[in-house]
Amino acid sequence: MRKGIITILIVGLCGFLWIAAQSWSKQLEVSKVTVRGTMHIDADEILRIAALSDTVLFEDIDLGELQYRVKQHPYVRTASVNRDFPATVRITVQERKPDALLVGSRMAILDDENIVMPVRYGNSMENLPVISGEFSIPQTGDTLRHSGVDRALQIIRATRASDEIMHHLFSEMRVLEGGSLVAYSTDHGVPIFLGEASNARQLIAFKEFWLQEVVPVGADQIQSIDLRYDDQIVTRWQNGR
Repeated sequence: MRKGIITILIVGLCGFLWIAAQSWSKQLEVSKVTVRGTMHIDADEILRIAALSDTVLFEDIDLGELQYRVKQHPYVRTASVNRDFPATVRITVQERKPDALLVGSRMAILDDENIVMPVRYGNSMENLPVISGEFSIPQTGDTLRHSGVDRALQIIRATRASDEIMHHLFSEMRVLEGGSLVAYSTDHGVPIFLGEASNARQLIAFKEFWLQEVVPVGADQIQSIDLRYDDQIVTRWQNGR
């Protein structure tokens, strides 16, 4: 009998404490907001765009609305917002990955899904390959659709997937009228004309040519290189050789 009474008292006490805790938690204001997953974005930018009031009650936070606001940042691909008891809000973002610097009707950054983003400055942006030309760049958040830019991106991504030497051979891809491409070497800005059928095999052959024929004499000795012909690398030397 006594054990039963004790059990009832314990259950009643637990229930009372649970109700008290729930009532107490509903009166708590948010004490801390944490931001995770940022690399190119400063955490303060996320806090500003989240615009979470200092006096908002923890229980009253609209997680969906907060997540929507965070996703409006042009460098945020996905965002999730969670409550961490007793009074912390956790924001986790996945950033868009900058893929190239665009110089066309204006300057912009393009991510790996061809989404246009505003230009940012810093070490992570300095080594982005450049795609230039007389093409129109849509508004931030829109998808860029341009056949010449698409071809330039294909080559950039192919060189990046190959190796570090290949990836850093080109500093810029220029889209010419009609969609043809001319690349410029990182060393001395040598123009390299690319054919419509430029592929991984051709680029590998070009890398070997550059390492074996150009590096020993210096890129300043070359006027231009033409890769528009099948299985040929046509080179114009400064001395006419």
